[in-house]
Amino acid sequence: MSTKQITVPSEYAESVLGMIEQRIREIGKTYQGPKSNQDDLEITAFRAMARQLGYDFEVMSNADGFAITRHVYKPVE
Repeated sequence: MSTKQITVPSEYAESVLGMIEQRIREIGKTYQGPKSNQDDLEITAFRAMARQLGYDFEVMSNADGFAITRHVYKPVE
């Protein structure tokens, strides 16, 4: 994964986070655990983007795919 930064005007941050969340939900519909390495990489990249906007996602498997919780990102110190 690269260390490139993205720039999103603050008025669009919520929309971008919503798109990320929606894509992660779509991935969850076909996710196959250990067979989903590419999906894992995509989710990791999306979470890195969200962190740049000050948020992160907790992604948990459930019967319908993924349950996602958005929260404020706080780096570990």
